[in-house]
Amino acid sequence: MTIRRPLAVAAVALLLVTAGCLGAVGFGDESGDDTDENGTEDELPDADELVERSIQAESSVETLHGVQTITWADDDELVSSTHEVWQRGANEYRMELLESDEPEQIDVMVSSGTTTWLYDEADNEAVKTELDIDQAELDALNDDLVDSVYADMSATVDGTDTVADRDVYVVDLAADGSDAMYDDATLWIDQETHYPLKQDSTMSMGAEMTITVEFEEVTFDEPIDDDRFAFEPPADAEVIDADDFTFEQFDEIDDAEAAAPFDLPEPAVPAEYGLEQVSVSENMVGWSASLQYTDESDTFLTVTVAEDESEPILDPDGDPIEVGDTDAILREFGTDMMALEWEDDGLSYTVSGDLEREELVEIALSIVE
Repeated sequence: MTIRRPLAVAAVALLLVTAGCLGAVGFGDESGDDTDENGTEDELPDADELVERSIQAESSVETLHGVQTITWADDDELVSSTHEVWQRGANEYRMELLESDEPEQIDVMVSSGTTTWLYDEADNEAVKTELDIDQAELDALNDDLVDSVYADMSATVDGTDTVADRDVYVVDLAADGSDAMYDDATLWIDQETHYPLKQDSTMSMGAEMTITVEFEEVTFDEPIDDDRFAFEPPADAEVIDADDFTFEQFDEIDDAEAAAPFDLPEPAVPAEYGLEQVSVSENMVGWSASLQYTDESDTFLTVTVAEDESEPILDPDGDPIEVGDTDAILREFGTDMMALEWEDDGLSYTVSGDLEREELVEIALSIVE
C-alpha cells in the first residue's frame, strides 16, 4: 500500500490531526461490567458519558506532547509512520515525522488553526494553507467536524486496557446505517484526562481499510514554547500557496476540458450510467480530471486522467492485461471494486467501479482507440 503525494496528502495530514474528533455519535446507553484483580465487579461508565467527555477533552486540552504511530492497513499490506506531536488547545498542533515505511511522507505539519504548513524535506517544498475565517467561524468549523466524523454510530463500553502506560476505557463504535463514515471503530479513552490515546477506525473504499492512531508516549499539561506552533520554511525551499491550486466542477465534459491542460476522454460507458459531474484540479504534482458516472442505484463509475504517474492510494497486486495495443494493470479492491490503469503520452488513466472485467476493458478501449 502506497500513500500518494498530491494535495491529497494535505487532506490526509489534516484528517490525521483531526482523527481524534469523536463526533456526535448516536450513542446508546450501553455499558459493561469489569472485573478487578480481586474478582469483584466494578461498573464502568456508560458509552455516552465516556465519549462526550472525550470530545470535551480533545477540544479543551491545555497541552499535550507525545510520540504517536499511525498505521494504514488493508487486506494486502500495512504501512506505518511514527511522529512526535504537540497540541495546545483545540487549534494549535505540530507533527514531525520520526520514521516511516513509506519514503514519500510529509515531514513537518504545523497548524495554528487558520494557517497550516506542510513541509516535504526530500523535495524541499512547503505548502501553506490559510483559512480566511475568524475565530468564531473556526470554532463552528470544528463543531461541524465533531458532528460528522463518528456520526450515525452507536457506542458500547468494552472494558479497560493500558495505552502508553496509562489506564484507559475501551469503547467500541458500530455504524447504525450506510451514512456513517466508518464501518466500525474502537476508542481507548484515558481514564484520568478522557483524551483518546488510541483510535482504530475501519472504512470500506472498495477494499476494507483500517487506520490506527496510537500514542506510544504522552504527557499532559506541560508548558510548550510558542515557537513549536510557528513554521519558517528554509530559505531555499519552494513555497507553494494552496490558494493557487485549482479545483472546479462541471456538468459537461466540454466545459471541463476548457479548464484542463490536456484533452479529456469521452468514454463509452454502459447505457445505465449517466454523467454526474466532472472535476478538474491542480495539486503539488500536476493536473488531474475525474469523470464521475452513476446509475439509478447510485453505483459509481469513475474515469480519471492525471499528469502524475505515481501509484494509487491502495496498491495491491494487479494483473497485467492488454487494452488494444496498450499495457494496463487490472486491480481488485475487495469483492466489489475493480480498477483498470494505464499510461499514455505522460498521462495516467484509471477506470474504476463495481463492474465486470470485460466492462472495464470495453470502456478503456473506447478511450485508447
